[in-house]
Amino acid sequence: MNRLKKITYLLLIGLMFMLLGCGSTGTSSPVRKDLTMADFIKTFADAGIKEDAEKKPFFTMIGAKDGVGFGTDENPKAKIVIYEYNSNKDLDQAKKDFVNVMKDWPINGMFVLESSDDKASEIFKNLK
Repeated sequence: MNRLKKITYLLLIGLMFMLLGCGSTGTSSPVRKDLTMADFIKTFADAGIKEDAEKKPFFTMIGAKDGVGFGTDENPKAKIVIYEYNSNKDLDQAKKDFVNVMKDWPINGMFVLESSDDKASEIFKNLK
């Protein structure tokens, strides 16, 4: 009887580890479904980086569902664009398809930043 309990406990522990391992999303980018494009726009605006309709990117060219361009008085020539993806699957596919273009772009949830501005990059990375 005692031996059966030990075997049962070991099997349960093994099953628990297997289930925990299956909980992975299988993607390198964290899943952050609570962030919205509006969160980024507001946070950037609060830091003096304003949305600029003239800098709206052709977001569909890299498989994104939306994209917003920004401008700043401090660095007017800087490219600052945020792309939004529908899912981690779409984002992972874009990273594979456009590996040379997107390899250094930071990711925050379903959003990707293309930027030559250090301030914008820090704000993007630190938005939780």
